[in-house]
Amino acid sequence: MRDAQAWVEHLRAHLPLALSGEDPEGVHQVRVAGRRLRVYLELLGWRVLQDDLRRLVRGAGRVRDLEVALTGPLVLPPAFRTYLEEELRLARASLPGLLASPWMEGLLRALAVLPPLDEERAAKKLGRLAARAEARLAALRREPSLEALHAYRRALRRVRYAKEFLGLPAKREKALQEALGGLQDLEVLLGLLGTYLAQTQDPEALALRERLEAERQKGLAEVWAHLGLDSERA
Repeated sequence: MRDAQAWVEHLRAHLPLALSGEDPEGVHQVRVAGRRLRVYLELLGWRVLQDDLRRLVRGAGRVRDLEVALTGPLVLPPAFRTYLEEELRLARASLPGLLASPWMEGLLRALAVLPPLDEERAAKKLGRLAARAEARLAALRREPSLEALHAYRRALRRVRYAKEFLGLPAKREKALQEALGGLQDLEVLLGLLGTYLAQTQDPEALALRERLEAERQKGLAEVWAHLGLDSERA
């Protein structure tokens, strides 16, 4: 979808599903729309509404992380699953205050009047986003780390979204972003496991963490090789 209004409607259409909790795709698509619209604002050269969209994306982030952990392919230890389900219940309790609020309705009204892109100006903005992604990649090559990798992934995602708004091919960015996104999901799950294990002794969860850490190292080695990085320095 090249049109910002298509993404505004996408956002509006997925709010009821996000609030109902019937399908994890609801919260996911709300966050996708928010991120894409932030990039659209960058292409416009606007700062206005950026903070609001950041609030939207971050405000639904905890729910999304927990839903990904609970609906993924891994068989989770029963006690850890129960812990995640309770955390999700608590996180979901805060969603109506964000997604069903007067603030949300005001944001939708403001987004509904976004102007079309000036393609020449937007192309220049895309160039800056691409340069920023290259700078993130250079920093990653100088000092490989998870933090630098995720910074590069986020910059790459913005380039992809900008290209798609301009009708340009973005297959490379999409493929690499999705590969790096899998590592991010793994990192989030390890973080949730760490918080859980700090509160209780659970041999099954400890064993799961060991398996996931080994999987992370394997995944990182593949990414480092793909990017031409020295895994020994990471």
